[in-house]
Order: sequence, then structure tokens, then C-alpha cells
Amino acid sequence: MNIAENILKHNLKNVYFLNGTALAGKTTMAVELSKKYGFYHFNDNWHEDRFNIYRSICNEKYQPQSTKKRETTDWEAYFGRSVEEFLADNGRYGEYYKYIEFMLIDLIKLSQDKKVVADVGIALKLLTEISEYERIACLLASPELVTCANYGKREDHKEFLECILSLKEPEKKIAVQDELFRINVEKVYEDVRQYNLFNIVRTDKSTIEDSLTLLEKHFGLI
Repeated sequence: MNIAENILKHNLKNVYFLNGTALAGKTTMAVELSKKYGFYHFNDNWHEDRFNIYRSICNEKYQPQSTKKRETTDWEAYFGRSVEEFLADNGRYGEYYKYIEFMLIDLIKLSQDKKVVADVGIALKLLTEISEYERIACLLASPELVTCANYGKREDHKEFLECILSLKEPEKKIAVQDELFRINVEKVYEDVRQYNLFNIVRTDKSTIEDSLTLLEKHFGLI
């Protein structure tokens, strides 16, 4: 980051960050906290709402990838790729991370007169640099729960699974996505251990009430 870390930490002191794996309840917990405490819920919808604004102010000379919109229309080709091709694509573009700084500016603006719970996918290494331990919580799903089938059960993710099932050889494509989920979950668990971050592991016995109480205690709300 180009902005001094201590300045970022000071200006983000009213932001509580929720991070972790898919299917761990991040959005559910963010909604519960925002309802109970009147926090502003800042989530990945920012990606859609602010994307065009971000692109419009980018200078193509310095941010060439950020000024180009990548649209996928050939889903057969997109989901027909191997695990290695997906991973290489993520590493090559990483478009989301090109405007993390712009997102942080929005968070600073929003949190000046109101507390914010941010349910966004910021790398854990970066979070430890811009926020404090007591304002970061990692929600983790048990690895066996994070599958393409379970992901597709969520109302806001149904189109993802339905799209794959409509393609040729859906079983192979689902297997690739399951492997990508496994790799991502493994990486998140590893990062949580490395940075010694507070975490809650969701199992089939977890309840919203119990998880909310643990979060409230960690964030110093009760």
C-alpha cells in the first residue's frame, strides 16, 4: 500500500472486517450485526455498484487491466478449463485486487460517522496490515461443507450451479470447481494460522446465535 499503515489503521478504526471461506456465514453474521447495532453493511455488492466509477477514473497508462471490462459469454469454454488454468487466470489478472485501495477509500468515508461491518474478500495478509486483531474475524466452514453443490444451494448462488449443470459433462466441471474450493479453503485456513487470527469454524451443529455471541465478544460489543 502507498498510504502509511498506521494512518489506514486509524481511519479504519470503525470498520469490523469479516473474512474467511465460502459457506461460513459471513453475510449472515454481517446482516445480524448490522441489524442489532445499526452498523452499515458493506459487502461485495460494492464490486458491482462502484466498478464503473472506479474504471472511469483509472488511467490506462498506469492501470491497463483496470480500464478493460472482462465479460464472459462462452460459459462452456470458461468452465471447461482445468484447475491449473483457473489458478493461472486468477494469478494473471486479479482484477478485484486492483481497486482495493479505492474500496478502502470508500470504507474510510463511510466509517467516519458510522460503524461499518465489511463482508469483503480482502487478502488476510493485507487485512493484518491495515486493521487491528480485534477488528478482524475469520469465519471458516468445515472443509467438507465447501462444495459446488452446497454453494449452489444458496439463493444468490443458484445461477452458478445451474449454469454448470446446463453445460456438457457437468460432472467434470463440478469436480474442477470442487477442487478450486478445496484449494481456496486450505489457503484460508493456512493464512488464519499464520497470522494467528480470531476464527469461528462453522459445522453442521453451529447456530447463528452462538456464532453471533462469539463475534460480539471478539469485537468488544458485549
